Amino acid sequence: MRRPSSRRHSPSPSLRWLVLLWLASAALVAMAVAGAQAQQPATQEGAGASHLRQAGFWPEPAGAGWQAPAAPPPEVLHGSVPWEDVALPHSRPRSMAESSDTATALPQVVWYRLQVPAGAAPADGTFLYLPRWQTIGGIAVYADGQLVHRSRGSRVWNSFNRPLWVPLADAQGAPAPATVLVRMASQQGVGGAISTAWVGGEGELLWRYQVRSWLQADFTAMAAGAFVVIGIFAFAVWCVRRSEVMYVLFFATSVANALRMVQFTMGDVPLPISDDWFGWLTANSLGWSLVCVFLFTVRVHGLRMPRVERTIIALVTAVSVVTLPWLPLKVETVLPVIYLCIVGVTLIVAASGMWASWVNRSPWAMVLSLWVSLTVPASIYDTLMASYRVSIEGLYLGPYASIGVFAIFLVIVFLRYTGALREVETLNAGLESRLAEREAQLAATYAQVNQLERQRALDAERQRMMQDMHDGIGSSLISALRMAEGGRLHEGDMARVLKECIDDLKLSIDSLDHSGADLLSLLAALRFRLGPRLQAAGLTLRWGVQDVPALEWLDPKSALHVLRILQEVLTNIIKHSGAQSIGISTTSDATGVQVLVRDDGQPFSPPSATPPPGSTVPGRGKGLGNVRSRVQAIGAQCTWTAGSGAQDGAGAGNVFCLSLPLQQPSRQVPGPA
Repeated sequence: MRRPSSRRHSPSPSLRWLVLLWLASAALVAMAVAGAQAQQPATQEGAGASHLRQAGFWPEPAGAGWQAPAAPPPEVLHGSVPWEDVALPHSRPRSMAESSDTATALPQVVWYRLQVPAGAAPADGTFLYLPRWQTIGGIAVYADGQLVHRSRGSRVWNSFNRPLWVPLADAQGAPAPATVLVRMASQQGVGGAISTAWVGGEGELLWRYQVRSWLQADFTAMAAGAFVVIGIFAFAVWCVRRSEVMYVLFFATSVANALRMVQFTMGDVPLPISDDWFGWLTANSLGWSLVCVFLFTVRVHGLRMPRVERTIIALVTAVSVVTLPWLPLKVETVLPVIYLCIVGVTLIVAASGMWASWVNRSPWAMVLSLWVSLTVPASIYDTLMASYRVSIEGLYLGPYASIGVFAIFLVIVFLRYTGALREVETLNAGLESRLAEREAQLAATYAQVNQLERQRALDAERQRMMQDMHDGIGSSLISALRMAEGGRLHEGDMARVLKECIDDLKLSIDSLDHSGADLLSLLAALRFRLGPRLQAAGLTLRWGVQDVPALEWLDPKSALHVLRILQEVLTNIIKHSGAQSIGISTTSDATGVQVLVRDDGQPFSPPSATPPPGSTVPGRGKGLGNVRSRVQAIGAQCTWTAGSGAQDGAGAGNVFCLSLPLQQPSRQVPGPA
């Protein structure tokens, strides 16, 4: 058993919009039907202007051509034809479809005679103002037999939706003509219509003409142009965001609507393309626009209605193909039939859009669908008006319905755009909050890591100092202690051990005070600490230290290794070489810096192989192993060579060379010192 849905279908806010839209539609229809009445005065004649509601009507016999003659036929001019009194506006009925041969046949020509009431000549000139004339053909105006206006351009797509403004007098202050003749040449079977006429001065009629031009053509032309501009912007957005299909649909709808509006806004300027192609574009653009509106409506919420889409596209495509200019069927001959087909498509679009909007509970999509449904009565009214079934002094409602559709389009796109902005702002706010939280966590972690690094550095330095004191001072004290316990430690030996311990301690302190990379200051500290000891041993120190490149890798730990190496070498010279002088110098080359220690004592031949750290060589102490272990720890090299004669004042003895690299060496853990 299916569970009843807990979702209550409460009245949608769109229902209120439905009522408002239908009221707006009724107001538009009323304005269209009574459009001419809004401009009429209470009386037939105003100050300097006459509103003509009666005219003489005479259909000219067959045989007249399309081109209006320079002067009307004599029988028309002198009133010898049987004029029929008709009320204005006057129309001749139009058939729903005509033969294509009528487009090339001779026209049906009718004449209207307007009698201008006698009166004073307006000071600002006399003008004829017709709110609308309509037919497939042309019109000519004669004032007292003189041709004053003749329509030009296309006979099919003429300026039927623009009011006619014709000066009747040659100059300002000239008397108004007594008779105005209007010649209308129409394609056979299409009929024709003419509205009531106004004759008077410019000051009385110009504002009426301007208001009418604005309502019928100018406003809709400006709106269509504005929508095309916005559509181009939407197309640019779609080029960047291809997933947002509604932007390209908006662009396509704006272009189709602009093509349709041309027939309502064009004047009598000749067309840049043929009548057939212009008619095909304008007649079918309404169907294309409806297809875009439908696709926009169902996709604004991600819905798909494939069957309905295929049906609508097939109908519009069929009409477009059947009316192609290459085929014998002419658009203007079946224009009412095309409009009736489009009314059916509009009903399908409106019903499908309302269903999709109801499913998704989208108020504005529902408003769009409801407004599209309102175009049905507007289209019916426009079809009746184009077929002269209602007064032609009304306004075509199709352009205004399109303006409403685009206004709703803009609202939907605007709401989608602002909604996307709000979503991005919300996401950004959330990201900023998470980022701030993560930054706080990283800052706390960094502080902990920094504290651990400092503690690790202190522990490493403490361990290094303890290791160095153990290997240096501790080793010397333990050796002295064992000698004392064995009764072999004399007073002189005690003083020597204590001096060595003091020297070790001072060298350790000097390595801590050393500010890295300065080898010369390190050697100067060595000279300061061991100079007195060398002097007490009766050795002469020859100092040949010169400027050398800085060693960036020389940190306190490495500096202590260098000091211990040189200390061990100098101690061995004092104890074992029997030298009288010692020379310390520096050199440098592309590979590194060399520290040279020369003595004039007994020659020394170190073993060729380097013993493992901590081992001893027969006949030798642990000093040589400690030197090589420390050299290996700092990535340096050391050599002992026999002296080659007197150098730096020293005799033939030994030369110790400590080669320190310029770049960061590959370090190894040193052995015990």
